[in-house]
Amino acid sequence: MEKLQREVLETSRLSEYFTEKELRAQIGYGAEYWPIAILRELIDNSLDACESAGIHPEIEIEIKDDFITVSDNGTGIPPETVKRSLDYLYRVSDKAYYISPTRGQMGNALKVIYAAPYVHTGSGYVEITACGVNHYIEVCHDRIAGTPKIQYEVTDFVKNGTSVKIAWENSTRLLLEKSDFFTKPPTAKELIRGYTAFNPHATFILNGERFECTNPTWEKWKPNMPTSAYWYNIETLRDLVAGYLQKERSNGNHKKTVREFVSEFRGLSSTSKQKLVAGDFQREYLNIFEKDGDIDKEKLSALLGAMQRESAEPKPKALGIIGKDHFTSWMLAHNASENTIKYIKKEGLDNGLPYVLEIAFAVNNSDDAPRLIITGLNWSPVIGDPPDRTLRDAIQRARIDRHDPVIFIIHISRPRFEFMDRGKTRIEL
Repeated sequence: MEKLQREVLETSRLSEYFTEKELRAQIGYGAEYWPIAILRELIDNSLDACESAGIHPEIEIEIKDDFITVSDNGTGIPPETVKRSLDYLYRVSDKAYYISPTRGQMGNALKVIYAAPYVHTGSGYVEITACGVNHYIEVCHDRIAGTPKIQYEVTDFVKNGTSVKIAWENSTRLLLEKSDFFTKPPTAKELIRGYTAFNPHATFILNGERFECTNPTWEKWKPNMPTSAYWYNIETLRDLVAGYLQKERSNGNHKKTVREFVSEFRGLSSTSKQKLVAGDFQREYLNIFEKDGDIDKEKLSALLGAMQRESAEPKPKALGIIGKDHFTSWMLAHNASENTIKYIKKEGLDNGLPYVLEIAFAVNNSDDAPRLIITGLNWSPVIGDPPDRTLRDAIQRARIDRHDPVIFIIHISRPRFEFMDRGKTRIEL
């Protein structure tokens, strides 16, 4: 009897990212939630980009039958960032290793938006216009290779800010139509409602309808502000140093000195403090902390201690406080009864990290209005139920039922949240 001579066949790991199972893990929601989750991620990144540039954000969202577009008035995504995002062997993020309060929780949004339309329909394209360049990315299936095939074209295009257009079938039905089912994903307008609650300084435009900012001078911790040494422990600082060293190896970038590294932290920008903190290491490069393929924790711990001694610990209020006035005006605009409005603010430290918790409550003037609960983490609205079991239990104990005509807003700002899943939808407080 003849025997089967089995060959060792290869399957590209690229396919792992372009599957519903993988995207469900990356995004944190089932496929029916992908359009709203991706829309939120794009808005988050636009807000962060505008704030980093010192620009009052104006975010425009256009939703038509077969595409979703998000545009902003920021400085634009650099062409190199787009090119690097097409390499699925590596995760590209400017947030993964830094401990600093930012939005954009996925940290890999571009990779996700290329993959999601393909997984949704078997094909799809994304157009990114920024910095004078139009990037056209189309994904189709290469049956022989057994992988998605990414086609990438670049043309010149003069436009300020950044515009991201995603092909998505039935966008208007999925993002604009209201449903009576509580389990349905929120609409785009409901998402914008959450953003206006947590971002007094930003203006949003949804299919031509404007939601004006209420306080253009409002301040919060900006994404490009120096991070604080007090927000790190030896493990998280080790990861940051290792990330820098890996980038130097792979890209041959400029080697960072210990003194340059120290200068990136809050309160350590002066030459005298850098010399004091870096000590004998100030002219050494970061690879001085390498030891047998790892990071020398003893040396790095000494540096961390010096950085903390020579800098001041940021107070919780430095993160940014939305405030009673804004929440009051927001709730009045959403039909709240003025004499029922309550506001509570708490500041403190949790496992060494500062936090600001703000809660607002009111009764709706209409007895027929359903319960409205909006939860936000670092100025970005949460999709679905509150992300922490403690918050969900508190709502249940308060006996706030779905049909109660109340408005309940919760916002927490913190340098970093401990997420319990890859999709970053559940936290542990």
